[in-house]
Amino acid sequence: MRLNFVPTNVFRETPQVSFFDAGIKDSNGSDVVIHHGNAISPLNDGEFEQYYVHRHQIDHNLVIEGSRIFTLINPKWDEPHHIIFLNRAMGALQIPIGTISSINL
Repeated sequence: MRLNFVPTNVFRETPQVSFFDAGIKDSNGSDVVIHHGNAISPLNDGEFEQYYVHRHQIDHNLVIEGSRIFTLINPKWDEPHHIIFLNRAMGALQIPIGTISSINL
């Protein structure tokens, strides 16, 4: 198993503004989700962690500002459990079909 990161194209930066293309080749669209503060997605059920299951599509997650911690679990991988500390410079994290994930911080 190999994790993939899709690079973004920063085409202009000023001290206050960054302009970049976050398009993903062969993707038919993008959803923009902004997590503020110490967001957890999906929300935990009391003391029990909750996860998304990526059953039908490959997802690409890009951090716009700050960083996020992704937990990825996929029983088909040689090493099925990964914690990824993602920031914008890394590009978009590709989450394959069949992967279970959560996002923190």
